[in-house]
Amino acid sequence: MAKNPDGIDKGGAAEEALREYFRGLGSFVLRGIPVKEGSETVTDIDLWVYTRSSPLSRHVSIVDIKNKKRGKAFERAIWLKGLQAAVGADDAVIATHGARDSAFKFANRLKIKVLSVGVFDAIVKRYSKDSERLFLEDLEGQWRQVALGTSNVATLMESAKLEVSKGIDFAALNHWVDDAVRLLMEARDRERPMTGPIARAFYYCCALVAIGADYLGRDHVFSDHDTRKDHFRSGMIFGQNDDAVAKKYLDFAESVATEFLDQSGAAAAQIRSGFERATSELPVEGLVEFFSKANSGHELFKAAQDLEEAAFAKVCIRPSELKSIEAKVVIGLLCDYGGVRRSEVLGNFELPRKQKAGDSAPQGSLPI
Repeated sequence: MAKNPDGIDKGGAAEEALREYFRGLGSFVLRGIPVKEGSETVTDIDLWVYTRSSPLSRHVSIVDIKNKKRGKAFERAIWLKGLQAAVGADDAVIATHGARDSAFKFANRLKIKVLSVGVFDAIVKRYSKDSERLFLEDLEGQWRQVALGTSNVATLMESAKLEVSKGIDFAALNHWVDDAVRLLMEARDRERPMTGPIARAFYYCCALVAIGADYLGRDHVFSDHDTRKDHFRSGMIFGQNDDAVAKKYLDFAESVATEFLDQSGAAAAQIRSGFERATSELPVEGLVEFFSKANSGHELFKAAQDLEEAAFAKVCIRPSELKSIEAKVVIGLLCDYGGVRRSEVLGNFELPRKQKAGDSAPQGSLPI
């Protein structure tokens, strides 16, 4: 496909324009989310749009964009309906030049929304130029040039974005927390100041952490503080917010130890005490406390928007220079989780601390 003077094809330019449009409406928007099944690449989601219209409402839409005169709207509607079901989105939108009146009626039967040609063209014309923001293609190109272990930053970021298409759960949140801490340490050690591609990837993962925590707290908006804390603590330690599952495995381990190793029960008691000690030493308490606050959802959503914007800003700034207090709060808590001194990252910016900074403990470290 032909490239425009900015080095991005027509489809990419339309996606960037629609991304800016939905962002202007107050949504949190991600572009280019991969969809895979096992090792097979299925497709990608042009735009993943997360809207928080009230403390009780979280709405996920996917947008399929084809900047062509022959957009095959009928075929796209059928295909998009299947993709919506596969990724668990609440809504789906088609934006294409090929939408005729009959396509609107057909899509309506599928409960798929179609952006009219006039609106689509107006949005692309209005939002196709954003001099303050890098294109996704530009940033991914930078990430591919930065080695990380045996691969590169782009590979890690694709894995992080893949979690979005699977549906946000505690496994995804824990994945993003660990990725963010890893990138934080890499940026601190390799980028001086922290304004390079690794820092941008760190901001992006921080945004995923914030939006994930907001989404996972939606069902406990009216719960008391202790209930919300139990919800997040269980999810971040065990990968799911169901203490009964962890108890089941622990009871099984104790029964096996008692039956085959030590019938006195001493070994079982040792297993339980060791397990409880291991969980208490995981440095998640600061994150749990913040995620459990009554008004944390609003703060998390704003932090996610600001951190995503920082990741793609034409001029990347250091964490200490961010104007968003909400973004700094998330970064500070991730510093605590990773055992990184806040002053190394945020300068003199300090937050109330609920825990001692210790060694980073990956979320998958418990045998549950």
